[in-house]
This record gives sequence, structure tokens and C-alpha cells, in this order.
Amino acid sequence: MFTYIIIDDEILIRKGTLKKLEPLHEEITCIGEADNGQDGIKLIAEAKPDFVILDMQMPVMNGMELLPYLASHYESMPLIVISGYKNFDYIKQAISARAVEYLLKPFSADMIQDCVKKVLNQLQQRSEIRQQLKLTEEQTEQVRYDYDISLIHNLIFGYRTLDPILTSHRLNYINTTHNLILLTFGYYENADDSKFSLWLEENGFGDMALYISGRDVQQPQGFLILFLPQQNPKLQKDLAKQIFRSFRTYLLSLELEPVVGFSNIHHSLSDLNTAYRECALALDQRPLAAPKNSVCFYQSELHPITIHWEHTSEFLFRIEAGMTDAVSELFDDLFQYYESIPECRLIDIKAHCRKLAGSCQQLITEYINSPASDTSEGSGSMERVSSHFFHITDLEAYYRQFFMNVAFMLKPYSVYNSDDVIENVKTYMQRNYQKDLTQDYIASLFYMNRSYLSSQFRKKTGEKFVDYLNDVRLEHAEELLQKPGQKMYQVAKAVGYDNEKYFFRIFRKRTGMTPDQYRKQLSGKN
Repeated sequence: MFTYIIIDDEILIRKGTLKKLEPLHEEITCIGEADNGQDGIKLIAEAKPDFVILDMQMPVMNGMELLPYLASHYESMPLIVISGYKNFDYIKQAISARAVEYLLKPFSADMIQDCVKKVLNQLQQRSEIRQQLKLTEEQTEQVRYDYDISLIHNLIFGYRTLDPILTSHRLNYINTTHNLILLTFGYYENADDSKFSLWLEENGFGDMALYISGRDVQQPQGFLILFLPQQNPKLQKDLAKQIFRSFRTYLLSLELEPVVGFSNIHHSLSDLNTAYRECALALDQRPLAAPKNSVCFYQSELHPITIHWEHTSEFLFRIEAGMTDAVSELFDDLFQYYESIPECRLIDIKAHCRKLAGSCQQLITEYINSPASDTSEGSGSMERVSSHFFHITDLEAYYRQFFMNVAFMLKPYSVYNSDDVIENVKTYMQRNYQKDLTQDYIASLFYMNRSYLSSQFRKKTGEKFVDYLNDVRLEHAEELLQKPGQKMYQVAKAVGYDNEKYFFRIFRKRTGMTPDQYRKQLSGKN
């Protein structure tokens, strides 16, 4: 429905015009009448009609004066000019004011209706254009907003380092903000965070807080960036805590209780990745026994504790041999062991798992000599992935899959695929001579009774277990003694002997000379 007003000093003409336009009542409605140009200007300002029908000859302010005013102040408003005079000057004035039509009195109903239909067609076209422009502007703004959110997301994860400039009107306030704090939320399950931004806006935090979903990360995550005014750092942190408390209450109403990491105060969007690492460290350094919905503040980086798991060698052997069932059982034992250490934190588990994974990657490189198995690249990729896990259950699931995959991958290539178990035992001793190898330990690895292993080993090799082990170790010791600068205690330790005197004794028994004499003999030959 479009609206119009009539400006004409003759009331009968006004009423007649209204009567003639009644057939168009479903499309137009008259919202006012005026009998001179001056009152017409006031009426237009108040009623804001879509178009105007006006006479040229009027008291106070006639059409010759009114038209230039309307052309100047209401440039796009359609005008229908009516007059009882065939005056060319009037016609020129109407044309210059971009009137749609100039009608001479008396005019018929069809004539005025045709004029109005032209106006309606023009107004409809303008409305469609405005709607299209509005839609285009909204679409452009949405594209810019989505790009800005993606850019901020990439900054958090360190995919972009250049100083960013946000282009959307909605986030333009961030370009002039100088202080920010990042909060990282680690959810225990997927959270529907689609309404979080709306909640922030409705509760007055729209120009201070921005929520971003942590997409492209295996563990459900979210980020709340608080943009704080210039003020005392303590006041900034207090304000951040106030906003967080309100937001946390909202999360609790949704039955969400994530762990939360707080970063320090930073001064640029380009610092977001540093802030994220601070959040991750704060979360990683909380004890395993900490409450489920802990809030952790970054203070300083602490080094991981050293974890000594007694089944490490066996675990790596089972992986190398492709024994997936045994790998799974030992992995369960590993995570039970982590939870039994009172001071154990997520950062300690990540460091220990990465160390075990590094040993596995060396096995992959050894067995499958491929550029794709580069250990440094694989280790870095694994560290990046595991750094996003803030719950032990997610970390456990990730590394279980990794170790099982490695065991499955190595099984066809394993050097322990011989049908002769003693050959497999010999292979293990040759590859692990530097470790503390006992008959009990070897027997357990190959699911054998100790005495049965001893008898079978002697039967197959003609040697005692300990003599064969010493032979393997001393062969490697002779190789090391040929290298300059090797200390005797270093050689002894390198081949698996903690007791240097015992090493000297068995070396002399095997070669008929001490290690020093052996080295001098080599020097003489050279």
C-alpha cells in the first residue's frame, strides 16, 4: 500500500480527485490534504507520503514556488501536477521538478488513474531496487563478518601472523580496541554454541565480548575474547571475571560445565595465538584430580615431570611385533599408571605419550623407509594435534588409536615374524643388547617359562642365554673401541654393562686382553 497527499486550494477539486482514485483504493490511500504550498510542506514533513498531487495556482505559496522546494528537499518523491492554465512556464517548471505528469483541469478519472499507475510502477521499481540493495548490503556484511570470524579463528591457532584489519561493520569496534583476554573452553561433549553470541548481545556484552566456536579441532572447544577498555590491569582482570561469571551462569543453565583457561592481557589480535598457548598451558598444568569444571589462569610455564613406566620396553616391543591385543592391554595399564601418580598433570601425560610416539615413529622410519615417515615432521604434527586436548579421556582415545595403528602397520614388516621363537628371542637381544635384559624379562616378552626358555635357547644355539648376550654386547664393544675418544666406562654403559669391572673381566675372557690392550693392538695395526 502506497500513500499520497493532495495540495490544492479548491476543496471540490480535492474531493473530486479522491473520488476518481477510489478504484485504486487497494493500492493507494490518501493520508492528508492541504490548501496551499506552505501547509503542504508541513504536511509532507509530518506524513511522509510516497507521492504528491498538487495544484499550480494556490494562495500563500503557489506551485511555482513549491515545486523547486520539493525538488530540492524530496528529490526522489514523484509529483503529479494539475492546473487549469495552459501556461508553458508551468509545464517547464513541472518538468524541471521531475513531475511524473502534468494534467490540465478538467481531467477524467482515467487520466488521473493512468498518472497514478505510472507513479505506482515507478515506486514499485524503486522498492524492489532498495530491497535488492538492502539484501546485497546484508549479504556483503555477512560475508565480511564470516571472513573476520575465520580470520580470528586462524589467528588463535597460529595460521596467520600479520596484523589483521577486520572489515565487517559488526566487528569494527575491535580495530580500535587495545586490550584483550582470551578464554578457552574445553567441553566434555559437543555443545550447541550457536546462540552464545546472541546471549552476549542481549546481555549488554556485544561490544566487549566475542564468542567463536572452535571448529576444525577434534575436541569440542570454544573461545571467548574479551575486549577491555584502557584502564588499570587489575580493573581489566576484574571486569573480565565479571563478564565470565555471567557467561558461566548461562552455561550452567544449559548444563554445560567446561574447563576454562584464562590468558594474560594482550594488546593486539596478532597476539591471539600466544594467548591461546597460555590458555592451553593453564589447562594442561591442572592436576588430574582437579574438579571437572576447573577455571585455570595462566601464570608461568612449568616443565613436565619425568615419568618412569616399568613396561615401556615391553610396550614398544609389542608395537614393533604387531601384537595389537597386547598393545591395547598395556595401553590401559599406562593410563591407569598416570592416574596413580598424585602430582601427574595433563602436560606430563602429553610429554610422555609424545616420547613413546617418537620411538614408534623411529620404528616406522626403520621398517618403512619412506619420506612420509619423517619423524620430526610427524612428531610436530602430533604435538600440534595433542595440544588441543584438555581432557585425559580425549588424549587417551587419540593415543590409543595412534599406537594401535602403528602396531597394525608394522605387523607385516616385523622382524619377529619367524615361526622359531628362539630366532625371535635372538633378534630381540641383538636389537636391544644395551638394555637390562634378563631371562625372566625375555621369557615374559615371548610368553615362555624361564627354565623352558633357558633349555630351548641352549638346545637351539649351543650356548647359554647369558653367554650369547655377552657375545652380542662384546661385539658392539669392539666396534666402539675402534672409535677414538671413547672412555671405557662409556663403552661399558653403551653396550649394557653398569659394572665396569665386570665388563673388563668378560672382555678379557673373550679376547684374552683388556680393553686398553685391545685398543693399543688396534693402534699398532693402524
